[in-house]
Amino acid sequence: MVDIDLPKERRLFGGVVRPLRKEDIILLKPILSTWIKDRDTGRHLPDEVDETLQTMSDSAHGRNDRVYFVAESSEGEVIGVIGYKTPDQRMLPFTKTPKPAELVNAYVANEWTGKGTGKALVMKLENDAGNKGYTEVVLNSGPRYKDTGWGFYDKLEGYQRAGVAEGYYGEGGDAPVWRKEL
Repeated sequence: MVDIDLPKERRLFGGVVRPLRKEDIILLKPILSTWIKDRDTGRHLPDEVDETLQTMSDSAHGRNDRVYFVAESSEGEVIGVIGYKTPDQRMLPFTKTPKPAELVNAYVANEWTGKGTGKALVMKLENDAGNKGYTEVVLNSGPRYKDTGWGFYDKLEGYQRAGVAEGYYGEGGDAPVWRKEL
């Protein structure tokens, strides 16, 4: 039986989505390490994982403009993360409203994919961004996520492809762009 008093994002996967805390950073490393790989070789990219974790840590310490949320299972395990920020200048041509937010760094532990965790993270991001006056969410996903992330974004309620950011990730690194008005 579904408890309709629970926030919708909790009903999706049974856990909670909450703001990122400093102590979450180390717990996110194995999740990011699963997904952050070279697009051509599939080789893990530990330096990029560490850079991303540093950006998240800076956010948790109030040292950048990014906002992050983590998904936590009903057992208290950190199982996913998502963030948003003011859009990169290269993303602005894909926006249509006066105050867009850019979704960044969406990762879910492999064993929790397909269970509503990603949707719950996106819902929390949309609610928070909307409450702060953002008018749309825009995002891109690079070629290394063609077989994983692209299908997820194509199925997200309200999101539509807005074009392709050509060369966003270097030569051959075209990235589809999705957007949703809030």
